[in-house]
Amino acid sequence: MRADRYTRHGFTLATTAALLTMTAYASASAAPASLGRPTGAAAPAATPGWRVVKTIGPAKGSVYGLLTASSATDAWSIWTARRLTAVERWTGKAWQRVPLPAKLDGYVNSAVDRGLISASSAGNAWLFDGSGRALRWTGAKWLVQALPSWMSSPTGAAAFSPGDVWVFGTADYAARYNGRAWAKVKLPEPAADVSAAGPDDIWALGPSLGFVMHWNGKTWGTVALPAPPPLPTGATLYYSYMTAVGPQNALLVRSISFSSTPVPDTVMMHWTGKAWRTVASSPVDVLGSLVPDGHGGLWVAGTDLNFSGFWLVYHLTGGHWTDYGSLPGVIPQSGASLTWIPGTRSLWAISLSPASPSGYYGAILKYGP
Repeated sequence: MRADRYTRHGFTLATTAALLTMTAYASASAAPASLGRPTGAAAPAATPGWRVVKTIGPAKGSVYGLLTASSATDAWSIWTARRLTAVERWTGKAWQRVPLPAKLDGYVNSAVDRGLISASSAGNAWLFDGSGRALRWTGAKWLVQALPSWMSSPTGAAAFSPGDVWVFGTADYAARYNGRAWAKVKLPEPAADVSAAGPDDIWALGPSLGFVMHWNGKTWGTVALPAPPPLPTGATLYYSYMTAVGPQNALLVRSISFSSTPVPDTVMMHWTGKAWRTVASSPVDVLGSLVPDGHGGLWVAGTDLNFSGFWLVYHLTGGHWTDYGSLPGVIPQSGASLTWIPGTRSLWAISLSPASPSGYYGAILKYGP
């Protein structure tokens, strides 16, 4: 679950009953120069601007999806369910189905399960399924691309062009494709969470609590994390949602969990190019998505730990959180994954539409023009 230009964004979209159970037990390119500490929650927006623009289905039972966007005129989403496998591309005017031979359905299903899709254009999309191979769209046909035998199980990917593709795994190196062959690139440590804003701006989060990794186009280096506050006995510190925004500009979530409560203490952190600073505390108990808004603010989606399990969307701008409530046209308990559209103030989201007599539908929503 991330918010970046080239790496996948996804959420498991399941039936209402399953999601209620999941929620009850869960614990959990403009630089944002104006990010500020919130001073209070504003009233719900009068005109939310969210609407469903595409539905995928129908399907009996659970629906699963991922979405990634590289520009206002290029985005990809992949979907899987019982007897349903679909690949959709946004052309700038409409979502269109990309034909997929039935024999390749397994690659899509596994890629959705692993959350690994990366695309940079209409002729360069990659799906990674953990089998030692990748499914690649060239603009004219699908190819099965072999990964190097030394590549560990994929944990992240970034495709910038047909001749510049990165794959990260559980070892302290990455595989980089130049259009002809794969090269092994040493990393400071294994990369579990990868986010890229461009070919010279990749951020990665590993197991260390002292630093994150950054690629500047030439070398991999580290950016130190600030010392955490004193932790009480039994508390656990962890980082998540590594999010590249632009050159020397990134977001990160720091959480502290406690044995006495299922609700973690979560804050959002902003790398300004010189230092990390706290932007805001999370407005929800369980964070599902965090993305920039394209003009100095943030969007988040998440849920509170309660029996209703409604997923809500919030916008931080000018130091104030605005509560947008649940997304329209979807099951409020079904979750939502947000994706910023680079170079704009608009967003995509994916969720689950209410059941019809023919089954469930995955939903693609949009905010803004």
